[in-house]
Amino acid sequence: MSRGPLCIVALAALAGAAQAQEELLHNGGFEILDDFTGEPEGWQLFNTARFVETGDPGALIRSGERALELPSGADFVGATTNLLDDNFEFYDPPYVWRGGPARVSGWYAIPADQPLDGASSGLKLEFRRDDTSIYLPVEDLSIDGHTDGQWVQMSIIVGCDELSDEWPPFATSVSVLPIRFGASDSTGTIFWDDLSFTQCLADTNCDSAIDTRDVIAFLNLWTASDDQADFDGNGAIDTRDVIAFLNAWTQPCP
Repeated sequence: MSRGPLCIVALAALAGAAQAQEELLHNGGFEILDDFTGEPEGWQLFNTARFVETGDPGALIRSGERALELPSGADFVGATTNLLDDNFEFYDPPYVWRGGPARVSGWYAIPADQPLDGASSGLKLEFRRDDTSIYLPVEDLSIDGHTDGQWVQMSIIVGCDELSDEWPPFATSVSVLPIRFGASDSTGTIFWDDLSFTQCLADTNCDSAIDTRDVIAFLNLWTASDDQADFDGNGAIDTRDVIAFLNAWTQPCP
């Protein structure tokens, strides 16, 4: 079968409506409960961190029935996805090495009467190798003060140029951490909800733009049967990967 530009054009007509960019983070809204612990599945808590539910005194919840609360009482408070599931696989979202910009996002709220004083909060990504060692940490701890109890969105985008090729093996997953840092006597409470992690795989050439150059870059991978061309992740490189790629390519990435 020919794998040239005409084939790509023909397949574009079959791609149909674009699908939403795939959400890679498990249970980012804390709504799925673990059968054994009864707490939100896929999250490990540090120090005073806890999950709150609708009806809990002072709890702020953006959607659903649960949120994550990071109160004072320790110099580090947070949660991580670096936790094993029942199949001994980590809940950390998968990451395709330099396969496109990665984005973590979440919503936070801080009560006006509990401002962060002597502490700051934010989001952290830990890009991890197969052996779980950390290849690169990226964080933004710019949140302080309060939001008057209103929900505010925070996002971190990590481009391909921020990941060096100097220390193989390369990262294959990412731990997501909402965190709070401050002295043990710092005050204030922050709530997190509706966390998300995505990777813009349609940006094949990783230049932070989705255009025809990405189609050409993907076609080059596809004709070479490169592993990165297995866009639908089924272990085979065929026309279904082209259709899956085009479905992603026809929508913007955040």
